[in-house]
Amino acid sequence: MGIGLSGNLRDFGIADVFQLIGQQRKTGMLELTNAKARVQLIFDNGAVVFASPASGRSGDGDPLADMLLRCGLLTRERAEQAQARCRTSAQTIGAYVVEQGWIDAEEVRRIEDLLTRDTIFEVLRWEAGSFDFRAQSIEHDRDHGSLLGAEQILMDGLRMIDEWRSFSHHVPNETTVFQRVGRFETYAERKAGLPREQLERARRLFSLVDGRLSVRRAVDLSRLGSFDGTRILAELVEEGLIKPLHPEGVRHLRKQDRSQGAQRRSRATGGIAGMLVGSVLPLVLLALAAWLAQSPPTPAAAGPGVETQALERLREAYATRRIRNAIDAYRLTEGHWPDVFRDLPTEGYLDPSALAAPEGRPYYSANRDDGVVFLAPEH
Repeated sequence: MGIGLSGNLRDFGIADVFQLIGQQRKTGMLELTNAKARVQLIFDNGAVVFASPASGRSGDGDPLADMLLRCGLLTRERAEQAQARCRTSAQTIGAYVVEQGWIDAEEVRRIEDLLTRDTIFEVLRWEAGSFDFRAQSIEHDRDHGSLLGAEQILMDGLRMIDEWRSFSHHVPNETTVFQRVGRFETYAERKAGLPREQLERARRLFSLVDGRLSVRRAVDLSRLGSFDGTRILAELVEEGLIKPLHPEGVRHLRKQDRSQGAQRRSRATGGIAGMLVGSVLPLVLLALAAWLAQSPPTPAAAGPGVETQALERLREAYATRRIRNAIDAYRLTEGHWPDVFRDLPTEGYLDPSALAAPEGRPYYSANRDDGVVFLAPEH
């Protein structure tokens, strides 16, 4: 394996390739390809630096930007902005989103690690394809002592594959939608001996089971990874807390959400409605005035791009204020804060369209250790 190595995975399996790279402490890039995907793994002295698909799940775009979007850390608009910027410069997606202050460096690193684990777990299940390793110098900012050797990753991956066969039948596929049929407190009582962190991970995923989100979307938003996320869902099925929902049931629930939102909108009192009407317009006007006061006149030569960005910022500020007003109305009427944002349209305090991106994809929220988090639309 002097300069490179290539071949067919039926003749020389992925496990053999990983073992060879690890034993010979190779540095370079391994590219794996099958009929559906192309994956790249970066090695430094036999240790894995990073692994990802060659493109996002939609078939194009940067895989890290796609992962940040799927995990609810980036909006679609910001993901597209980051990719456009990085295509014309040497800057990476991770460095750009940190520079913009959208995500901190530690969170980006966690998502990079999550993407690497998911990618390796995926390719270890391949039964066919081809491989091509090219020895080359690799630049990265990782401490080599924090990297896992190829052989260690291989051992962990093979263990996960064995475990996967024992529970994956409970989760038919990534498009499956589950609904709750039990209480998490029951599960917590049965599993009282589990470490608190494990219980909290299960609670996090259970909170995302709502009869609407697919397995893939729930696992992405939980940021637990494909293996751990699927394992927890399978355990929740075995414990009788969740069950798969028929596709027709999913459509019915989504339709019911829209109709209930319209029927219950009248629950808000006239005083609350007046508060909303009386406060939104002045706030919008104040926001516009404040923005105009802070923003110098833009020369006509700047072009329509600047005008579009200004409009987007104003629209985003209005949408945020609209949701905040609905939350206040909910608290004043119900006597407590909403547990999750989707309660607002369900209870009639907000039109469902307010919790959707311009293209109609919904926002979500999840209860986490640091409180309720507002999550970006599904990719």
